Amino acid sequence: MSRVDDDDDLTGPTGELPAHWLADLARVDGPSAEYAPPRTDAERLLATIWQEVLGVDRVGIDDDYFELGGDSVHAIVVVARAQERGCHLEPDQLLAGRTVRVVAARAAPVPAGYDTEATDTDGEHPLTALQQGMLYHAVGGSTPGAYVVQVSCRLTGDLDHTAFDDAWQAVFDANPVLRTVVTWRGGASARQRVVAGLRMPLRLLDHRGMEPSDREQSFAHLLDSDRQDGFDLETGPLMRLTVVAEREREHRCVWTYHHLILDGWSQQLVLRDVFDCYRRLRAGKPPSPRRRPPFLDYLDPLRDTVREGDGFWARRFADLTQATRIAGPGCVDGQVTTSGRPITELTVPAPVAGTLTDLAGAYGITAAAVVHAAWALLLGLRTGTWDTVHGVTLAGRPPHLPGVTESIGMFVNTLPLRVSTSPEATVLDWLHDVQARLSEVRQRQHDALSDIERQVGLAHGTGLFDSIVVVENYPTWIGAGDEVAGLRVDRLSVVVEEGYPLVLEYAPGTEPVLRARFDDRRLDRPTVDGILAVLAVTISAAVTDPGQRLAALAGTAHAAWDRSREDQRQALRDGAAHRLGTTRRRTVSGIGVDADA
Repeated sequence: MSRVDDDDDLTGPTGELPAHWLADLARVDGPSAEYAPPRTDAERLLATIWQEVLGVDRVGIDDDYFELGGDSVHAIVVVARAQERGCHLEPDQLLAGRTVRVVAARAAPVPAGYDTEATDTDGEHPLTALQQGMLYHAVGGSTPGAYVVQVSCRLTGDLDHTAFDDAWQAVFDANPVLRTVVTWRGGASARQRVVAGLRMPLRLLDHRGMEPSDREQSFAHLLDSDRQDGFDLETGPLMRLTVVAEREREHRCVWTYHHLILDGWSQQLVLRDVFDCYRRLRAGKPPSPRRRPPFLDYLDPLRDTVREGDGFWARRFADLTQATRIAGPGCVDGQVTTSGRPITELTVPAPVAGTLTDLAGAYGITAAAVVHAAWALLLGLRTGTWDTVHGVTLAGRPPHLPGVTESIGMFVNTLPLRVSTSPEATVLDWLHDVQARLSEVRQRQHDALSDIERQVGLAHGTGLFDSIVVVENYPTWIGAGDEVAGLRVDRLSVVVEEGYPLVLEYAPGTEPVLRARFDDRRLDRPTVDGILAVLAVTISAAVTDPGQRLAALAGTAHAAWDRSREDQRQALRDGAAHRLGTTRRRTVSGIGVDADA
């Protein structure tokens, strides 16, 4: 990192101080600074939006965004709401500016010319970049359950079956994207279209007469067969619901849909609308589902954000010599299989979560940057290089498009993140660099991965990477332990096959969770458990001492990996000794010899 001398020019090309310096000046008194009320229309607007999104009673123009509880997840919603109310800014401006004073000074009016009128949902429409990739794997010889998402939970309470079914059908009818099918025959490009009058398949099974052990076995079989059934993409519908009555006030619910039509953000919106409709129906009112902006309205604006032929990816990967892979050989002929993937998770201790928040407040480093950086470092230890590539999953919802955060559809995309590390760099400088790389990728979030791999020329049909990191970047409306419309939700599970042998997830919160879904034919559970443990150690060490050299952090991670491997070997030795002892006792008993003789 270059040093700034006293006589260097401290202004940007427009003569303005960099946003993070302005933010520092605005926070000279720290979090205890006296409340300063908004003075301009832009400041009043942003302060109101921050109050709404962050759930705080009052926001002054010098209050720090991170100290108020903001993060990159909230930033998408803040920017989208500002856009809808005539104030244009980018998420990076919000994260860098950090105060209403600074952000409002850099905001601009929404550009004229964007047509917010709904487009006709009739006819055929092109697929997004990620939809094209999913379709390729889903129909290219793969088993029927590829890219099938299965959400299951237990509902405890007095479930009104008729109202519950009607609520689901009302939401299904209200959102054209849920009635989407895909066609691709005859050599033509794949297209998606909405089918009018399509009904959502709903079924009720009664398992109340079964023994508890039989119920569990039957439900496990139901989940497996439901995944394997898959969907007929050309005829639809591409979602269905199964409700299983297990006791008088206890039901299991299985909502299954194809990933082509919904992302994780949309999943939460659908669930919110369903339970809102159910609550109204139980009160004797019409379901009245929300009128949400149709996904198809955004296809043309999303394509407009793609910048083809500018050579960005070729430059970014110009001197990369190899792809980054950590798993064993993949499926034959590129086939994506659908056996239920094991999931393992680890809770990040609360003190580490607090330190992450402190790091964001002090330096503007997001949790996403820390998690991606830590995984890049572990990839380097696993593959023996300081230059790695892994996949980053992006929301794909440009905040400048009005209503985009309230739309239901498949916006998400996965793109490559290249992280080059220097052992002599400080961890803080490295985290800033990774965050800048993430920002660059977000600016390209609608580019097609297949086009990128062709430009780079290293994938050779197997991809630039075989691991992806998902930082949950959508507002969560319903979760395990919640009570909604008189029903308690627990035993919540989401099963999805993304086509990668290792998917790492980070769920933020007061006690964040690291989660791994993996292909156990290519990675064994002890290895994945070790990856999560070492990743947690690396994150903790990075945020606890961001001033240390990267070489020191790598040494900490390496030592943690060695401990994990030794723990695995000891567990194997203990298991073998136990089995040997059991075998000896059985043998002695079998030939009638006194074991104490």
